[in-house]
Amino acid sequence: MSAIAPVLIAGRWRPAAAAATFRAFDPTAGRACAEEWPVSRWADVDEALAAAVASAAELATLPAAQLGEFLDRFAARLKARGEALVAAAHAETGLAVKPRLADVELPRTLDQLRQAAASAREQTWRMAMLDTAKNIRAACFGIGPVVVFPPANFPLAYGCVTGGDMAAAIAAGNPVIAKAHPGHPSISRLAAEEALEAVRETGLPPATVQLIHGLEDADGERLVADPRVGATGFTGSEAAGRKLFAAATAAGNVIWVEMGSINPVVLLPAALAERGGEIAGELALSVTGSAGQFCTKPGLVFFVGDAAGAEFVLAVTKTFASIGPQVLLSEAGCRRLGVGIEGLVRAGATLLAGQAAAAGPARHVPTLLEVAGSDLVARPESFVVEAFGNATLLVRCGSLAELTQAVRCAHGSLSASLYCGQDGRDEAAFAAIAPLLVARAGRVIENRMPTGLAVTPPMQHGGPWPSAAPPFFSAVGLPWSILRFARRICFDGWTERRLPEIVRDAAPAGNPWRYVDCCWVRR
Repeated sequence: MSAIAPVLIAGRWRPAAAAATFRAFDPTAGRACAEEWPVSRWADVDEALAAAVASAAELATLPAAQLGEFLDRFAARLKARGEALVAAAHAETGLAVKPRLADVELPRTLDQLRQAAASAREQTWRMAMLDTAKNIRAACFGIGPVVVFPPANFPLAYGCVTGGDMAAAIAAGNPVIAKAHPGHPSISRLAAEEALEAVRETGLPPATVQLIHGLEDADGERLVADPRVGATGFTGSEAAGRKLFAAATAAGNVIWVEMGSINPVVLLPAALAERGGEIAGELALSVTGSAGQFCTKPGLVFFVGDAAGAEFVLAVTKTFASIGPQVLLSEAGCRRLGVGIEGLVRAGATLLAGQAAAAGPARHVPTLLEVAGSDLVARPESFVVEAFGNATLLVRCGSLAELTQAVRCAHGSLSASLYCGQDGRDEAAFAAIAPLLVARAGRVIENRMPTGLAVTPPMQHGGPWPSAAPPFFSAVGLPWSILRFARRICFDGWTERRLPEIVRDAAPAGNPWRYVDCCWVRR
């Protein structure tokens, strides 16, 4: 039996107070990995929380530049260990080394950390506001210990130690308690090793970053509800997200959840008439890239079943049928995808390509289904469901009026796409459909599939329930995403020398924009 991996608590690696153990799964080889990882008892969590509270108090006194230095140093260390991180991610997720992990996800991860470092130093996220006549001042400050639960599908860019939630929380001056995903624990440990060294090199409190590998479900709910927790960031399944959201909100704690998403795509008639074959290729690539394991994968595709629509269906069916079995993240995910496809077929959807059954251990063939728009309108609860993986549902509508009705049945999503023709024939339909998508998605894209997003300040990666909550949530887009882990404090009538530097009359280092006496100024 292999040794059980240690946990990182209060600045040191030590054996866990383990209630059980688990192993990750190698989906490419189709077998469990050798190393054992602990499922911690509450004692580990309690110690981590106590250490995080002490660290939060110390972090609140440190210069913003020191937080930025840590994030930059951490990024440099991750870059130096990039080959090992990519190899571990591939072994535990089956995601391709190139281009997915080495050329796309690792660079994105490093860029996020560097952007967070710049935001920490620059401090505009703090939105300092000064009314010097009334001597009332306010700014945003760290909220306290932040717990991060990561998803399975982005081991680096959304990892509990490497991802955007961790970067945003640290930039706001909060310590992080990282709870590893059981699908890729090795990445979390490798990253935590580098985080601890970066903490030491930059003089941050030892418990700035802590790592627990596994928790019982009840202890996870207890953790997010603990009064010592400032906020929680969760990305993952709707089933788990709803439980944690309920536990945290019942206790009055802040939690940001990013969950399932159907990401509707609407193909207007002129667009299909102009370039239906091209759109078919884009859809197939969007659904099967990384085996469809993106939170922005299109799950519902609405179109009018005229002659161009029929040709589109033939083209996309042919493309799906030509792609062989793809490796999914895990056997459990493969089973859930099969259950989802079976449910759609039982409800009345037609299988055009692929199948519900797995094609091997953690392997599934791309699957395309179709349903009439009238059937979806009659029973939306049967068809407006997420099937996470390389499958999607075409919704063939008899008219634009029926398409509009069907789109109204879609619930909250992270993204939505609207394709229109270039000759102006779709303008009226575009004007009618676009507001429906804006009401149902955090990001609405014109003439492009929803998969793939840029890590840039105006990006919105959140949406109406049940895709995310609260509805102004965004996991991407610094400095906006930092505000999830901050709270606003007002200082009324304070003596200048007692004020935090950010709200004093003299501008702090970094020269952030501040709102002074009814005017935004940069000093």
